Amino acid sequence: MRLVVVSFLMVFASCSSGATITDTTVVETELEPIPVPVSLYIVVSDTDDVISSVRTADDLVEIASRMTEIWSQAGIALEIEVVGEIVVPDDAIHAVADRDGQSFLRAAGEGRFEMPTPGTIVGFYVNDAGGVNGFAPFGSRVFFVTDEPTVHDERVSSHEIGHLFGLRHTAVDSDRLMFSGTNGMTLAPEEITTARLVAQGLVDGLR
Repeated sequence: MRLVVVSFLMVFASCSSGATITDTTVVETELEPIPVPVSLYIVVSDTDDVISSVRTADDLVEIASRMTEIWSQAGIALEIEVVGEIVVPDDAIHAVADRDGQSFLRAAGEGRFEMPTPGTIVGFYVNDAGGVNGFAPFGSRVFFVTDEPTVHDERVSSHEIGHLFGLRHTAVDSDRLMFSGTNGMTLAPEEITTARLVAQGLVDGLR
């Protein structure tokens, strides 16, 4: 469990000299874990191996394990409910390759393919994500990750989950999870606060 260090700055003004005395007290606060169910799927075609993901279930299990470590720093417990493979119509797979996640989701909504165990968050691992490492369609609870990202698999997966938790890109520090195109994995205190609020809302069905 992550311990957040909170510093309280106590300033005392001396009436006689006008001098300022600063005292810093460090208090450790344990974060209550927020469990977030996650399902991860390998996307394949039943007609064209070329557009199918080449990942394996073992790949996703390893990615999932590392993702849970990254998000533990925010006290968010990613609970992997299922790691599986789903057969998706070719046009929906091509839509993702055009970075059109909404058409993919519409195909699912129309019953053209099935997700046996959808979690609060769903990750799809695809052959091609439109020339980017991954993306999360606006207003959804899903993310897509390409087979060959330029950064670590668990990092791009966690980065996209960060967007689902309401976090935006930062250009401040390349060690940060929300800095684009690096292997940074840290979260700023304000990002932790935002992510926890949104994560709890997702779990409670409020978002």
